[in-house]
Amino acid sequence: MRQNWQLWEGVLSDDECDNIIEICQNECIMQDGTVFSSNDYQPDKSIRDSKIGWTNNTYIKSLIEYYSKEANRNAFNVDANYVPPVQYGEYYEENFYSWHHDVNWEGKAAFDRKISVVIQLSSPDEYDGGDFQFKNIQTPQNFRTRGSVLAFLSYNTHQVTTVTRGTRRSLVAWVEGPRWR
Repeated sequence: MRQNWQLWEGVLSDDECDNIIEICQNECIMQDGTVFSSNDYQPDKSIRDSKIGWTNNTYIKSLIEYYSKEANRNAFNVDANYVPPVQYGEYYEENFYSWHHDVNWEGKAAFDRKISVVIQLSSPDEYDGGDFQFKNIQTPQNFRTRGSVLAFLSYNTHQVTTVTRGTRRSLVAWVEGPRWR
C-alpha cells in the first residue's frame, strides 16, 4: 500500500530553522494569504487568515527539492520536478487556514501542483493551536516538532487550525508537473 505522506521529524536543526526564518524575514514581502478564486489568487479571510511571502532562495529551494524527491521516490511516483517560489508563512493569534487542497482543479495552466512540502520552523512551545491536520487520511504524529518536514500529494485535503497563542512559522512549497489525468 502506498503512503499518503512522508514525515522527517526534526531533521533541520534549530540553527537551520533560525537561518531560514531570517532569510525569509529579510527577503519576503509579507501580504495576506490568498486562496484559489476563478483562476486567480485572492485573499478571503473566511477561508484563510495568515501572512505570507515568497522566496527563490537557492538554499531553501534545495531543501524542498531534496525532500520532495525522496518522498516521490519512496512513496508517490508522480511526474513532478519543478519547484516554483517557496511560500513563507506566519500565523498569529486567531489566524488559520480552513480545509483546502493545493491543486487548482479549475486552473488553465498546463501543469498542476503534485507534491506539497511543509517545513515546521517554530518550536511547539512558541504557539498553541495551529495544528496541521488531514481531513480524510491519518495525520502524522510529531509534525509539530521544530525542523520537521512533511511531504504529501497535493490533492489531499488539509487545514491549519486556529492559533490561540503565539506565532506559528512554516515554509510551504509545491512541486509541479504535467496536469493530473
